[in-house]
Formats: sequence, structure tokens, C-alpha cells
Amino acid sequence: MLPDYEIVVGQGIGKIVFGIPKTELTDVLGEPDEIEIPEDPEKFDWESLWYKTIKCSFLFDPIFEDRLMEIIVENEYFHIGKRIRVGIGKADLMNLARELNLGDYRIETRTEEEFLFRELIFFDSTGLLLFIEFGKVAAIRICPLRNKEGLIIWPELEEFRNS
Repeated sequence: MLPDYEIVVGQGIGKIVFGIPKTELTDVLGEPDEIEIPEDPEKFDWESLWYKTIKCSFLFDPIFEDRLMEIIVENEYFHIGKRIRVGIGKADLMNLARELNLGDYRIETRTEEEFLFRELIFFDSTGLLLFIEFGKVAAIRICPLRNKEGLIIWPELEEFRNS
């Protein structure tokens, strides 16, 4: 059984904090199982590292000096407040989101070739996006927080790691 990992919105997961370079991530997790680079030249030149054993991907963007910009979790061992995790039902999620003060949200419905049915629930003020499939959370994406001007608020790396 895998250990339980706390997702801290706007910050990261444990020693994996927004703003770290790829080398620091690989020091913590080892080499990724896959590295995805977009094939479309119109897309940004980001790179995503996928770790199959923990079902997580970590996105790095050269626009931000190849710093960690996004974490996507598809594993029920990662959680927000010990209660929101992959597999929780949408109704329970919405109640917990209010209890945990995740802020205002918006819901978009998307149907794509790869996914029969998906809802996206955006909590913009906390950098949180939840992917809902068949009425349950299928993935959790977190990003760094932004100020009113849209600039990234980078976590204090050492302060977060030592807490």
C-alpha cells in the first residue's frame, strides 16, 4: 500500500513544490516513466514528466525557466484535507469544497474522443481543477496561485519543505 500524501493547493505535495526545477523533482522521485513534449508547434514548449507507479504527472514550462507549473494526480492516495481524493463522488466533493473553503467555482462539460463524458470543476482562486468522469473525481490538477494581476505567487520553497 502506498502512503497517504497531502496536496496543498497553491503549494505542491511534500517536497515537490511549485517552482522547483526538473532536476530537483528527479532527485525526489527518480527518473520518470515517460516524458511528453507536445508535437504541435503551435503549443507552448512545455514538458510533462509521468510517473506510472504514483499515477502523477508534473509539467515544466520553459517560459518560467523550466520550473514546476502543474501537478496532475490520478491516484487515490493523494488528498486535499484528507477528504478530497480521486474516486470521491461529485456531490460529496461539492460539500467538502464548501467546508474546506476552496472558493468560487465554475463547471464546464466536455465530451472528447478520448473521454465519453467529463466535467471540469475549476476553483480559480486556489489553482485547483477537478476532472469528473461518471460522477466521480478522476484526476486532480493543482497549479501555483496568482495575484490579482495574474502573476504567479511562487511558494517559499524552504519554508514549505520544512513544515
